[in-house]
Amino acid sequence: MSSTPTISGTIQSTCCICPVCGQAATPRIPGPPSTVLCMSCGLEALGSFPPSKDRESFYQENYYSEETGARFLKLFEWPFVLFRWLRFRAISRRSARCGAIVDVGCGRGDLLETFKTHGWEVLGTQLSRTAARAAKERRGIEVVCGELPQLGLPRGRYDVVTFFHVLEHLAAPQAYLAAARELLKDDGLLVVEVPDCSSPGFRILGARSFCFDYPHHLIFFTHNSLGSLLKRAGFEIVGTSRFAIEYSPYTTLQNLLNILPGEPGRLYRALMGNVEGQSLRRSPWTWLHAALGLTLALPALFISLLALALPVGNTVRFYCRKKLG
Repeated sequence: MSSTPTISGTIQSTCCICPVCGQAATPRIPGPPSTVLCMSCGLEALGSFPPSKDRESFYQENYYSEETGARFLKLFEWPFVLFRWLRFRAISRRSARCGAIVDVGCGRGDLLETFKTHGWEVLGTQLSRTAARAAKERRGIEVVCGELPQLGLPRGRYDVVTFFHVLEHLAAPQAYLAAARELLKDDGLLVVEVPDCSSPGFRILGARSFCFDYPHHLIFFTHNSLGSLLKRAGFEIVGTSRFAIEYSPYTTLQNLLNILPGEPGRLYRALMGNVEGQSLRRSPWTWLHAALGLTLALPALFISLLALALPVGNTVRFYCRKKLG
């Protein structure tokens, strides 16, 4: 049995076919849910993808607040002001001018709001109607809903296209990268950040790793497999990073907590403002996780900082330029 990925990802991948390159794959993490590893492109993916209509429903009201677009309790939302500023600085210093940017999977428009205040022309894309509405109504950010390859945005119009923790959610990331290449100007910049599943945490914990995040994550990139995919999509890699302050320390912390018995990711899910988060916060087991989290926070930070010197980070970011000709 075999299958071919589509933009909408309505098909099912199988245990013997890589959903990106179509070559033979072998079982990796036993399930359910299971993963397969491609011997050709090095990509690891779920053995079968949830139906497209189910995946789209993951990112609606239960994922983002219908009123504000927020995902977490208010106390834990304030660090995002710093995070989006750091992203803005990292991107703007690599762009020679103030231009036009598309943020694919823009959430509630935090990053684009920062770019807009600095004179950039901004556009976001989203599958979540809830987040798109919050970005438009609360931040004045233009957001279009739908799959990027099907939106018909103008070619060669944009100076920067960003994917922050988006590609791992897609059934056919190569189609999105091809669309991004068409949108960019000849000297345009592509920025892609994903969890790095070559990290010790993922390899040791497997499906209990914070990076696994079933059923949201479909593909489990490594530094090498994503780099190869970007090159095949017509990009030249001009910079990389294996540490992100908004992800790396907490991923390390949650992986340490996931060693405990029970469903993984309990503390992270308890910090969300949705119904599941409310339920988890009523559990004494959650408060035990929180207490342990406070104890382990500093060690987790130091462990994650090793990524600045060693190839052991749980996050990887690529800066790329279009290959011409």
